Amino acid sequence: MANDTPRRGWFLTVMTVLFLLLALSDFTKPLQYVNNPAVGGLVVLGHKFHGVAHNLILGPIFGIILLIYAYGIWNLRAWVLPLSFVYAFYVPANMVLFWSLHQLPPPTKSFIVMYLFLSLTGSIGTAIYLAYHRERLS
Repeated sequence: MANDTPRRGWFLTVMTVLFLLLALSDFTKPLQYVNNPAVGGLVVLGHKFHGVAHNLILGPIFGIILLIYAYGIWNLRAWVLPLSFVYAFYVPANMVLFWSLHQLPPPTKSFIVMYLFLSLTGSIGTAIYLAYHRERLS
């Protein structure tokens, strides 16, 4: 019996798992903040939210968005394509705004390269992949 459903492939499978992990991270932002306020906390458009209440409200909201995104990728839904474009613009904007708004000690070059590679591959790379393979989406 032939399977007529298009395959998601290894890249989208890996990205789905990574988006699920990001969602889990967002759901646990209040705990991260309580554990270490200097490091924990949700960052939205460059602004790092302080306080348990902010992270308790916003963390799950962003976690749900990432769960929806992961669901759309996993099931190859056509509606995930516009969401991927929004996320592809959001991630670099969030990174640039965060690094420009906060006076932080500079990270190592290897950290910056690895962080940029993972975050941009996850955001922009997924959007490009989905756009290129949009005939697989239903």
